[in-house]
Amino acid sequence: MEQALKKKRKRANFILATQNIRGQASLTLGPSPISKWTTINHLMREKKLGILCVQETHLLNEHITSIDNIFSRRLKVLNSSDPDQPGNSAGVAFVINKELVENSNYKMLELIPGRAIVLTIHWHQNQPITILNIYAPNAANEHPLFWETIQKKWEENELDEPDFMVGDFNLTEDPIDRAPARPDNENATNALRDLRQKLNIQDTWRLTFPTARAFTFASNVNSLSRLDRIYTHPRHDDSLIDWATGPSTIPSDHNIVQVKFAPPNTPHIGKGRWTWPLGLLNEKNLIEYIVNSGIEMEERLTAQNNMQNERNDTQTLWEDFKIKISEKAKRTAKSHLAKINQRINQLQKDINQICNETAIDNEENKRIQKMILESEIQHLEHKKYKNSKLKAQATWNIKGETISKYWSKINNPRKPRDIIPRLRIPGSNRIVTRSDKMAELAKEYHESI
Repeated sequence: MEQALKKKRKRANFILATQNIRGQASLTLGPSPISKWTTINHLMREKKLGILCVQETHLLNEHITSIDNIFSRRLKVLNSSDPDQPGNSAGVAFVINKELVENSNYKMLELIPGRAIVLTIHWHQNQPITILNIYAPNAANEHPLFWETIQKKWEENELDEPDFMVGDFNLTEDPIDRAPARPDNENATNALRDLRQKLNIQDTWRLTFPTARAFTFASNVNSLSRLDRIYTHPRHDDSLIDWATGPSTIPSDHNIVQVKFAPPNTPHIGKGRWTWPLGLLNEKNLIEYIVNSGIEMEERLTAQNNMQNERNDTQTLWEDFKIKISEKAKRTAKSHLAKINQRINQLQKDINQICNETAIDNEENKRIQKMILESEIQHLEHKKYKNSKLKAQATWNIKGETISKYWSKINNPRKPRDIIPRLRIPGSNRIVTRSDKMAELAKEYHESI
């Protein structure tokens, strides 16, 4: 058991995700024995994942030390290795994004080393949340004992009902979760359902989309299955949004599954202020547009100063200029920088359409087509990752060895933002919970002082 207790900081919501990463390294990413963890770090940052539950980590103690030395500024890794073959088999871990989720008050418990671990973490307003991370055996005849052992360990440790049970279950509960559709081993399925009933958790995605089909794993005989799932407690039915599954930047034969956990009583937090994409700084047409707009504004200012009147529109002209070039930059960003994302979104729509065609059960070509489209998405995700990596390396080469804001930022520990859950409107009992409305309310208050 691992435990830490410190002063708490909190975030109002987070994205929970799970993926079987199929080992700690990939030859396509380089010779490093932990090469996949570079992509995990990138994925946590770009997708803003709060907690990622991973299976088949295959981590030795020296690997954990290396990961901590390199990525501890953003990631907190809580791993459980297989006791017999830690570097070659099983292994499960929680990866906490320290930028988004408070990690100073947690408890991690091993139920079955390398196969089943439990994380209890205090996150928002000191509320605990419990996550069970599973990597089930491949052999169906091993499942009854596996699920019975978890239930026994749960009772021995007097644990409360979990909020989430996630992982690679190597088993499906419904024929619809396989293509071609077929039921799984009855004894294995019943054992899993018995545990679910004891822990009071449900397949919320399936209950929300009872006829939809999505698959997270493709076998070498071109069959598809939804082995990777996120089970949740019924009390969170109204707190789960933005379910998603698909390939990620992590090289693996399993897709990632994720959901956003946003309880109704937490504040609404928007996307934040728009910032100028750095990739547009070398956009020739945009720069030319800005220069011409600036010259036009200067001419209007000069003409205004030469006019003999009391009206002064300098600030208005300046505001109009900023709005004008910002809108132009946003349109340029959508047409230039978002091409890869648009292509990925279109491919994902095509995959969803194929998965929900009745022909996918009978026609192998349909299943192969789905796998080809997913390979294309993974290629595009890797391209985005490579571009981001090159950009980070270039920034380091320029600023990494100089005392600057960048240097200070990368050497300071990452902490989640403190969240103001609500503000009361002065002179009334009404409250606001939207971040933009709270900002406007605070602005009005300070202007009235």
